[in-house]
Amino acid sequence: MVQDEHAGTKAEVTRRGFAGWAIGLGAGFVGLAAGIPLAGFVTAQVPAARPGEFVAVAQVASIPVGEPFGISFAEPTRDAYIYAVLPHSVYALKKSDTEVTVFSPVCSHLGCQVFFDRQKKQYVCPCHASIFAIDGTRTAGPAPRGMDTLPSKIEGGQLMVQWVQYKPGIAEKTPV
Repeated sequence: MVQDEHAGTKAEVTRRGFAGWAIGLGAGFVGLAAGIPLAGFVTAQVPAARPGEFVAVAQVASIPVGEPFGISFAEPTRDAYIYAVLPHSVYALKKSDTEVTVFSPVCSHLGCQVFFDRQKKQYVCPCHASIFAIDGTRTAGPAPRGMDTLPSKIEGGQLMVQWVQYKPGIAEKTPV
C-alpha cells in the first residue's frame, strides 16, 4: 500500500491555481458590473416622451402693439432618456395686453423660414415667394395655407408659448 505523503496536510496553492482563482473572480466582477445596468434596462420602465410644454418667452409689456415682434427662446425637451434644449423663434402680434397671437415662422409650403418685411408690412418666404399678411393669412405664392398659429397664453404678465411643428405642404394645419 502506497501512502500519500500529502495526505492529512493542507493543499498548497500554486501560482497557476492562484491565477485561475483571480481570473475567475475578476470575470465574475466584470459580469456583475455589466449585468446590473442590463438588468435595470430590462426591468425599468422607459419614461414617456412628453409633448411640448408652455415656455415663458417674453414679458407682454415689452411687445409693441400692432407690429410683429420676433422672439427667440430655448425649449428643454425630453424623449425617453435623451435630454436636449432646442432653439425656436416665433412672431408675436400683440393686439392688447390680454390678446397676443403667436405665429410659427415656418412656411406652410415647404418649411422654409419666413421673415417680416417691415416696409411692406408682410411676411415673406425668401425661398418660394409665398407672402402672408400681417395677420398670417396667405396673400400670394405656393403656400397651401396661412401662417400657423401656436398655442399661447398669458400668465402673470408673461407670454407663454407651446412649440408645435406642423406638416408643410398640405392645406390642413396638422401637427407632425
